[in-house]
Amino acid sequence: MKRKKEHAVLLHILFVILVVTGISIMYNNPHYGEGISWLTNETYEDTPEFIRQFKTDIDDIFNYIKYKEVFESNGKLAYDKPVVRVTTGPGEVQEYTVDEMVRMAKSMGYYLNEKFKVDGRYTPEDGEQDIRVDWRSYDPDHQDSEPGESYTTMADLAKEVLAHVGNYYAFHYKFIQNPSNLKFRVSFKGDSEAPRLYSNTVIDNPDELKALGRYVYVTGESLYIDTNLNTTLKTISAQLEKSNPYNNSNYYMIVAVNTAYPVQDSYSEAARSYDHMRLLFIIGLVSLAIGILGCAASLYFLISMTGHMTSCQDAVTLGRIDRIATETCLILFVAAAMCALFLGEHVVYKVIHLFLSEERWYYGELAARLLILYTIGMIAAFSMIRRYKAGTLWTGSLTKRICVNVSLYIKNHRFTTRLALGYICYFVFNCVMLVAGAFVYFTYDSMESRILTGLLALALLCMDLWVFHQLYKNAWETDQINEALLKISHGDTKYKINAEAFDGKERELAENINHISRGLETALQEKVSSERLKADLITNVSHDIKTPLTSIINYVDLIKREHLQDPKIQGYLDVLEQKSQRLKTLTEDLVEASKASSGNLKIELTSIDFVELIYQTNGEFEEKFLIRHLELVSSFPEETVIIQADGRHLWRVLENLYNNAFKYAMEHSRVYVDVTAEDSQVLFTIKNVSENPLNIKGDELTERFVRGDVARTTEGSGLGLSIAKSLTELLGGTFTIYIDGDLFKVQLSFPRQNGKGTS
Repeated sequence: MKRKKEHAVLLHILFVILVVTGISIMYNNPHYGEGISWLTNETYEDTPEFIRQFKTDIDDIFNYIKYKEVFESNGKLAYDKPVVRVTTGPGEVQEYTVDEMVRMAKSMGYYLNEKFKVDGRYTPEDGEQDIRVDWRSYDPDHQDSEPGESYTTMADLAKEVLAHVGNYYAFHYKFIQNPSNLKFRVSFKGDSEAPRLYSNTVIDNPDELKALGRYVYVTGESLYIDTNLNTTLKTISAQLEKSNPYNNSNYYMIVAVNTAYPVQDSYSEAARSYDHMRLLFIIGLVSLAIGILGCAASLYFLISMTGHMTSCQDAVTLGRIDRIATETCLILFVAAAMCALFLGEHVVYKVIHLFLSEERWYYGELAARLLILYTIGMIAAFSMIRRYKAGTLWTGSLTKRICVNVSLYIKNHRFTTRLALGYICYFVFNCVMLVAGAFVYFTYDSMESRILTGLLALALLCMDLWVFHQLYKNAWETDQINEALLKISHGDTKYKINAEAFDGKERELAENINHISRGLETALQEKVSSERLKADLITNVSHDIKTPLTSIINYVDLIKREHLQDPKIQGYLDVLEQKSQRLKTLTEDLVEASKASSGNLKIELTSIDFVELIYQTNGEFEEKFLIRHLELVSSFPEETVIIQADGRHLWRVLENLYNNAFKYAMEHSRVYVDVTAEDSQVLFTIKNVSENPLNIKGDELTERFVRGDVARTTEGSGLGLSIAKSLTELLGGTFTIYIDGDLFKVQLSFPRQNGKGTS
């Protein structure tokens, strides 16, 4: 795997070199910036270079025409033609020929080089006088633009004439002596004179010249310029009219370039150079495309394998630099890049200057800077990729640590403190942005300042929108939490909050509410399951006991009908009958207690005269109380007291209370029964003095199988008060027991109802 990585790195370097080479070829191409359409759509004759060369040659043709008239006679250079007229003193006017001025220039050390330019140096003599130039054959219409412009020295005038002679030679050599792909024919015809013809071709038919390739054809008889160039030569008509020596329109000019380029000249060289540049551009483009594809492929492989020792599936291995904090690592890479750029500026740039021409220095330096930044950037990027794969890009950053510490600091404060800190930060940020924007806007009056002000305003707007979003989200989260609490309080313990949509402490609160809801749901299910199991157990046990118990009771009754004479056996039967009846009562009470505590009873509420019901209950138990010599003392209101209850279940409550008093009250004592009617409720109280000490709390007596008679000397089952309490609560009342020493008191409370009831 290590060797594969090394090969991939080498390939990536080669592809980067291809990319740099391709960009260099295209960037240094003269046609850089024209896109790639010129590769297929444009020819050399359509380029601006061709048009510029064509225009220059047309200007040179007009200059050649001018110099031909000045310096030639019968088609040859005439040295005896006057060229200048000067005034050397008062009344001293002298005219010089071409030959005299040329020989004078030679005598002063001037000469024409291979490019027909004046060369040499002349040392002026002391006392050399200025002369006034009255006339120049090559500039006969010259007029001074400022005083003294016509005055010069003979040396300067000789040099000037020699320069114009050199121009004549240059144009003559260019168009006449030297073969050229440019062909021209200019004709001026007077009314009675022979036409003046200027041409470098024997072809006299304009159509044949047009057929050579690119051309321009102008006649004095038309304003139309006939050309197949992709631009119009607007000045050619004016130049032709200016060069016309006759006062008529009997002239024409045609200039054509043979685009087959049969001879070697500037046009053929430019065309070959253009094709060469086109080929180089294509090579650069292909090199760039191959380099980019290769870089992408090698990068993909390196990215997938970086951090892995054997395959992509094994664990990520971090290097030493990857274990540094993310921000610290980035700072180190930036520092390394700055040092590398510094060394590059003082070392690499000097080497580039040795191999590249001065006009290429900028590109070479730019390429060196980009390569340095690319190399260090790739090393940094791969370090970040390894961190990302290992999951330490964020967790191993200083920003993460700062956020955790700030979060801990904020979370350890109250909500009001966190809100105040947040508002202060928000207020300070707005103030700073407003002051900065106002300062920039009113201090600098430029487009850059307006753009910067707009960016500051945009940043402020984004910040305000973010704060609004956070406030709105917090309000939404609060509403969701309130809704969840409301539903849970109404009994919907299955309701859950989507905690993933929450942040910060609100998320913790939502998760805690979900835990509470889940706990309540579990507890409720366990409670329901427990109650169901208890009810099923009691029902099953009661059913299993009731069947044999019924048989026992029946057989005891059958035995007693045999009229046994043995008193001992008769006593056994009495005890057996008593215990079986008690067991039957216990079984029935157990079933009823189970139904009452679970609420599995049918309730039919009706309006009941509570006082009348107590009267009836007293009547039922008055004779029973006499057995234990208990005196029943009652206190009732005079008005009718109506409550809403189920008469059958209410009677069972009262029956259990009276039976409890009968069983546990001290003999020869009083049992007090009171009914108190208030505006909104009715209170029923029954109290007695216990026969045995009550070493128990009042609320414990309402539990199942709990009796005040710990020794169980009486026949109680310990279910009566539990049944009474459960039935009272099912009827919407309250059941309270008070114990004060041996005093035992039970108080019932029911909502009072206005109107008449039934007893």
